[in-house]
Amino acid sequence: MSLKVRIYLDKKLNLGLDLILEKEDTHYLNNVMRLREGDNVFLFNSKDGEFKGEIVSFDKKKIKVRLNSKIENTNKPGKISLIFSLIKSSKLDYLIQKCTEIGVKSFVPVISQKSVAKNLNIKRTEKIIKESCEQSNQLILPVIHEVEKLEKKLKSFDKNSIIFFADINSSNNKIEAVHENNKNHEFYLLVGPEGDFSLKERDLLNSMSNCIPISLGQNILRSETAAVVGLTLLNSQIN
Repeated sequence: MSLKVRIYLDKKLNLGLDLILEKEDTHYLNNVMRLREGDNVFLFNSKDGEFKGEIVSFDKKKIKVRLNSKIENTNKPGKISLIFSLIKSSKLDYLIQKCTEIGVKSFVPVISQKSVAKNLNIKRTEKIIKESCEQSNQLILPVIHEVEKLEKKLKSFDKNSIIFFADINSSNNKIEAVHENNKNHEFYLLVGPEGDFSLKERDLLNSMSNCIPISLGQNILRSETAAVVGLTLLNSQIN
């Protein structure tokens, strides 16, 4: 097959290893990708890299794969973590999927004063992250943190962390200059809810020396669009 089929496994991987795939992965390879005995599949985890495997035995309930060679991947783990206010599930799925494909380090969900959604299905979100990594050639799955209130989360960050927050009123685009002076620090992008930050939250952000407003252009963007645009912008200048 010309299509590269990838599966993430939360298991130790090494050359010569025979693996029995889980029911969900077996269903995917059998019914979706239509693979059969002798076909190749690529397996990866967040630690050992990526391996080319061959399906050595096959039936509808289980597939055995033997790891025959290790792939030298060139993609790098993400450097920017995304802090995002919870939004409706259909839009949230898009945000998680696309930011994973672009290359995000981790997801930090928060509840702000104008957040419409208040809960997050972590297991469902982890499934979207896994599938997006498999599709986009990523090697390391970004972590999804537990939900916290925005104010509490902001105050918990190390003072050396740099938090860029999207602000329609800002004209600042000097991201490279900030990066040059803080190369060893943790970097975050903060995207507000659809109703934007409250006055209290904006006052808090402006009072914190490590919170830096940045412009994503003059257009008013939806939260999920701002996350994708902002992450792409930061990735292009922080490397």
